[in-house]
Amino acid sequence: MIREGRRVLVFSAHAADFCSRAGGAIMRLLEVGGNVQVHTLTYGERCESPALWTRDPKPTLEEVRSIRKQEIEGASEVMGVRTSCFDFGDSPLVLGPDRRLQIIEAIREFRPDLVLTHWINDLMHPDHVETTQAVLWACSYCNAGGIETAHEPCPRPELVCYETTIGTVPISDFVPDLYVDITSVFDRKTEALKHFAAQPPLPEIYEVLGRYRGIEAQHCAGMDCRYAEGFARIGKQPVG
Repeated sequence: MIREGRRVLVFSAHAADFCSRAGGAIMRLLEVGGNVQVHTLTYGERCESPALWTRDPKPTLEEVRSIRKQEIEGASEVMGVRTSCFDFGDSPLVLGPDRRLQIIEAIREFRPDLVLTHWINDLMHPDHVETTQAVLWACSYCNAGGIETAHEPCPRPELVCYETTIGTVPISDFVPDLYVDITSVFDRKTEALKHFAAQPPLPEIYEVLGRYRGIEAQHCAGMDCRYAEGFARIGKQPVG
């Protein structure tokens, strides 16, 4: 997955998802000259900002959204990646026809050869499932001439899913078939995750997961690494 010069789009339902689940791979891709753009669909202001909603006095929704925007910017600076947010609003995240056209437009404008997003069966987090269904649709039809957008149709990219919601593998059936060694960038990933103060547990739990995936990569893929990220292709085959 890590190859020189790749064009990679990352779709993240909430503020921290791209960093916690694929931050190491993103930095590795950038290191080898990849062109990476992250689109978050929401700021995760409702369902993924627990530390903010316990404040006294309770913040407004706009205040939470503003804080989460700053967190994304801080983490992105550490990672060296470009990010933008559709700001569709979360919980529920609803991606109807108009919003799906915005996603296909983003794909056609960037013309990626690889798209990263949530696991398609991340059933314990409906916002994630909604994101992947919309991204899968956009990847499947970005080459369709009958769907008109401001940008011309583009070749169908490879679609790869990153980690499911942590702790839900027995329900979501997420089984990696790709591993990325993130040992060399793991400290930077942790530093980036610390910017997401609205979700304090992230650095600790993704250290545990990174170490476990590293062990898994050693045994399942013969890789010599301490930390890894796991990815799965839908149907075990690239979409493209």
